[in-house]
Amino acid sequence: MKNLRNKIAILAISFVSFLGVQSASAVEGLSIGVAINTAGFMGSGKEVMTGSGAATTQEDITEEDGAFSADITSAFVEYALNDQVSFGVEMFAEDVTTPENLNVQQQSGNQKNINNTVKASFKDHTTLYANVNMPFGTYLKLGYVMVDVATQESLATGSAYNDVDTTGYTVGLGYQYKADNGVFARLEVSVAEYDNITAASTTDSSKEITVSDMYGAVGSFKIGKSF
Repeated sequence: MKNLRNKIAILAISFVSFLGVQSASAVEGLSIGVAINTAGFMGSGKEVMTGSGAATTQEDITEEDGAFSADITSAFVEYALNDQVSFGVEMFAEDVTTPENLNVQQQSGNQKNINNTVKASFKDHTTLYANVNMPFGTYLKLGYVMVDVATQESLATGSAYNDVDTTGYTVGLGYQYKADNGVFARLEVSVAEYDNITAASTTDSSKEITVSDMYGAVGSFKIGKSF
């Protein structure tokens, strides 16, 4: 998936570079811009014993829910097919890292408690989207999201997990003010739902980790220029 996003980015840069050497009419319909985003994310993570043998018990499962917020910048490029519909691609300019989550497993007797810590980074968060203009400067946003998930864990089980990727869908509403010179400002809110991910342990094939119920909500202030 990362290679796909790289190809999309290269294609977008090449397209903009090509238009840069063309006449003014060739760039008509192109918009570029940046955004300041305040986002919230939530999800549920679970490590499970999957090996053969006795049925899984409660002790075989480590499960935690989590939610966090982050301020993120992004950049986007769009092309307007007509006065009603624009297609674009938007990418976060930085990784989004969750807070570190600590799970303490109480041990009996004089045994030392077991501490498990885990966090994850969401890398190359990319959205392919369509904006559909509506009355009074408002618009509807529909998009397809792609993101790589890099886990960073320290587990008493000794397990470690490969990075994985996920996809999802987003829907949003926005308001745009556009000046006569093509400069515009937008206020936008959107929500996203991501597909569940599962990764097997690199050190013990009987263990796997699953992250489910992943959702995001983003409030954005965007500025840009239309040509």
